[in-house]
Amino acid sequence: MYTNKLIIGWIAAAGMLTAAAGCRVVSVDETGPVAWTRAYLVSPAPGSPAVLYLWITNPTSHADTATAVRVIDADSAQMHRTMAMGDGMEHMAPEPTLAVPAHDTVKFVPGGLHIMVFGLGSKVAPGDSTAVTVTFRKAGEVQGWAQVITYAQVDSLVLR
Repeated sequence: MYTNKLIIGWIAAAGMLTAAAGCRVVSVDETGPVAWTRAYLVSPAPGSPAVLYLWITNPTSHADTATAVRVIDADSAQMHRTMAMGDGMEHMAPEPTLAVPAHDTVKFVPGGLHIMVFGLGSKVAPGDSTAVTVTFRKAGEVQGWAQVITYAQVDSLVLR
């Protein structure tokens, strides 16, 4: 009986110390921050933009919004969406921001969402890696690396 009271006392004291220290308790459904993975930059043809594919995962219980993408050594990068037109043709349109729902993954893949990267020229080659930063309204800047691949590698790497 004495042992149980002692344990309960220690638990209560630990709770008061946590509150006094201003510690934040994270809800159990938040398993990590918004992140992006599986990033591949398709090496551009001379005079053409490169294309960046990646997956954005939001394991939190709060939706977020991707607001910008930066690729090192590029002039600019823009999120785009490919849409099918009524005549069987496809049309690309810029996506200035992109919602990332809670507990979801948004995939940038051929024929759908993708990131056009302008002004890279010959600064990257297949086999290289390049630094990428995706900015979110809540999560802020999330940095990482994208592997540079050839167009012939897209199906085997991006779509697997």
